[in-house]
Amino acid sequence: MHSLTLANGLRVNVLHDPQAPRAAALIHLNAGSHHEPPEFPGLAHLFEHVVFAGSRRFQGDERLMMWAQAEGAKLNASTHATSTAWFFDMTPAKFEAGLARLVDMLVQPLLAEDSVRQEVAVVDAEYKMLTGHADSLCDAAASLAFSAPAQLHDFHIGNRASFGENIPALQQALTHYHQQCFTASHLTLWLQGSQSADELTTLAECYGNAFATDRGYQPERAQPLILEQNRHFQLCLEGSPRLRFSFPVAYCPALTLLRQLVTDEAPGSLLDTLRTLALADNVRVSLPYTSASDAILSIEFLACDTTSAVRARIETLFCHWLQQIRDLSTGHLRHYAGLAQREFCRLSPLDQLRARTLDFPPAAQNGWQTLLAELHPQNMTRLWIAPDVQGQNVHAQGFSLPVDIAAWHPSGDNVTCLTFNFYLPPAETSFKTEECILTTGAPLTAYQACIARASLRALSALSAHQGASLVFTCVQGNGILQLGGRQEWATRTLATAFALLRTPSAAALAQGERLFEQDQQLLKSDIAVRTLLAKLPEVISTSEKNILEFPTAGDDAAVLMFCPLAQNTAGCLAATQILASILEPKFFQQFRVEKNIGYVVSCRFHQTARQSGILLALQSPVFNAEDLLVYIDAFIAEIPAITGGISALALEEKRCALRESLSVKPADRLEYARQQWLDEFAFTPQMNKAAIDATTTKSLMDFAEAMSGSGSRTGCRFILKTL
Repeated sequence: MHSLTLANGLRVNVLHDPQAPRAAALIHLNAGSHHEPPEFPGLAHLFEHVVFAGSRRFQGDERLMMWAQAEGAKLNASTHATSTAWFFDMTPAKFEAGLARLVDMLVQPLLAEDSVRQEVAVVDAEYKMLTGHADSLCDAAASLAFSAPAQLHDFHIGNRASFGENIPALQQALTHYHQQCFTASHLTLWLQGSQSADELTTLAECYGNAFATDRGYQPERAQPLILEQNRHFQLCLEGSPRLRFSFPVAYCPALTLLRQLVTDEAPGSLLDTLRTLALADNVRVSLPYTSASDAILSIEFLACDTTSAVRARIETLFCHWLQQIRDLSTGHLRHYAGLAQREFCRLSPLDQLRARTLDFPPAAQNGWQTLLAELHPQNMTRLWIAPDVQGQNVHAQGFSLPVDIAAWHPSGDNVTCLTFNFYLPPAETSFKTEECILTTGAPLTAYQACIARASLRALSALSAHQGASLVFTCVQGNGILQLGGRQEWATRTLATAFALLRTPSAAALAQGERLFEQDQQLLKSDIAVRTLLAKLPEVISTSEKNILEFPTAGDDAAVLMFCPLAQNTAGCLAATQILASILEPKFFQQFRVEKNIGYVVSCRFHQTARQSGILLALQSPVFNAEDLLVYIDAFIAEIPAITGGISALALEEKRCALRESLSVKPADRLEYARQQWLDEFAFTPQMNKAAIDATTTKSLMDFAEAMSGSGSRTGCRFILKTL
């Protein structure tokens, strides 16, 4: 990594990544929700949204949001307690055009009154959606164990009530927030891609100097984390029971090393032991709060039962494990840090930048001894989440939470002190690129996939400890098994994996059944569109109906419509991808900007269950599912007219972008092999330059007419909606 500071004070970090198929940019602000004015709760989050509405140089279809959708770029933003980030990725050829838009949108945002009013409605819809989101509610309940920072309990998502009806006053507050915070000394620009370090540095200097120099404002430093005297809570929440332990810790790279140790699934590990004893089936490690100096580290176990005995045993074994990691050698720590670094390198450049700035940084031993000193029971909070908790409503972070503060007093358990396994492979073990990759798979139901995951967990973890890879994923309704390593190892281990899958052990069957039930419970508590999307592969593969309804969490209505290829040919595939890139920004403009129906608005090319096509999705807190379906039908009826209005120049630009994508391959060899297998298994025709060149307005029109189907909701379309 090459770091520099520009003349205006902007910090720049440049990462040359020769294997990266896409380049990524991220602008990080060292201010967030805890720095917003108290009279406008949620203003930092609202600002994150409004800047996408346009800037001085780039407006309308040229602004980053619309441009990115039309060009196939990925973009997003995230507001945290003490930091905010905006980020995107793009093919190297058009990366500079994206960077120009990203910078201008933060240097010269319009913050127009109409855009502010529109995004107030969007944030309000997001808040309503999150009131039924289990993870958000658990994070809010966990914050009750801390007395400082004081802002930790405040409402920072924002909604229509918190912003008020005086839009000009809100607009003025947004402008003041921008003038205060968006100077070069408060920002860091990150660039990562296959371009040379000199090329990336030139881009940083060209665009980064646009930020204003320091105006004297300094964001207030976050108060240190302080625990409440009472730090043991229960939360009533539907779904599988969870037990969350949280610690105030120093923010350091050793946190990622700890996460690697906690999530190890090899025989004799903490997680393997908990599963074998039918106490807990999974663990999630998160950082629900971070500042420049400290963080809340949360370790949450998915429990197998709601009894007090189960949670007491989980806590006892976890505390034993915390004692034993204090004796790990430097070699152990180096090995687990290597495993974590290997997983980090599999991330896309964009996800790597997000991890470096907003989440777990690349693993290292830095801060390990300090972290060990912080991981003791006296510094630990406890949150038990289960459907049978009898709680009274407590307000935290804008949510009303049924919490029981007094009833749970943690107790020890007489579990025999076990010795956990920590792996230290021979010195010759290395984490080099796999010499050989084997990929195989088959269609699986959700239940079958859970049995397979349970059967292969330990073998997968052992493979990683040996410097190889055994990865099982469930993608597009298919279970895919991939092995990467030496040829003889891969052949031998594949035979072992098949034996485990053919005859699952009693323990694997029991774990798989629990895993399936837990997944179904989690799915029910997820946002509506995600729940429907998870159902889509099975609907396409097994259902005889084209329209199905499903129960989902929360009060939002949602609709998914999937329109498969009219013909399974390379020409139709090329036309469909080009048509999707044309429709995506128009769908967004119509339903997010003009009608503003809700938080989720998506139209994109999609592959699932051996089929390719266009997926349209809407989720709204205002309109019912039938209304949303009418909107989608009306949009589809407009597609022939949209297609007929495409100019020759615009079509050639789309063809050019698709041609360029042919040479873009995932840097991770396992991901590349997985996509190849999916294409072959689905008999997806080979995309080529000839098929792209042959795409005309006529071929786009043919698919558009097939989608519209004379307004019929039958035929080849698949429609999923909320009850």
